[in-house]
Amino acid sequence: MNPVPVILIVGTHLRKGVSLALEKAQAHVNEGVQAVIVEGGPGTLSAPPGVEMVQLAPGCVCCVGQLPLRVTVARLLRQIRPARLWIEVSAAGHLAELRKQLNGPGFAGAVKLYEGQPGASSTE
Repeated sequence: MNPVPVILIVGTHLRKGVSLALEKAQAHVNEGVQAVIVEGGPGTLSAPPGVEMVQLAPGCVCCVGQLPLRVTVARLLRQIRPARLWIEVSAAGHLAELRKQLNGPGFAGAVKLYEGQPGASSTE
């Protein structure tokens, strides 16, 4: 099986109820089911048709939110097998640890990381 493209995005407007990942995922639903994980935000986001969204509780995905994030990624990969998985975090400081988690044991070979969108440079 080909690895699922995982696109990492920093969502600077999540607190205002705007998700860049949801907007980008919606533009790609014609390529298959899109999955979006949003860290934080107001809790009022809703996914359009063709997009499976999980909103994690606010908290650092590097420490207190690490386990919920890993479980959510694994569940989406197994159950949904999305064409793409978009992960939106609230701060750029989370990206290095997020890359480390997704390139580590458990996800190696199952995902291919990108920042922005596929076609951009891979983070491997």
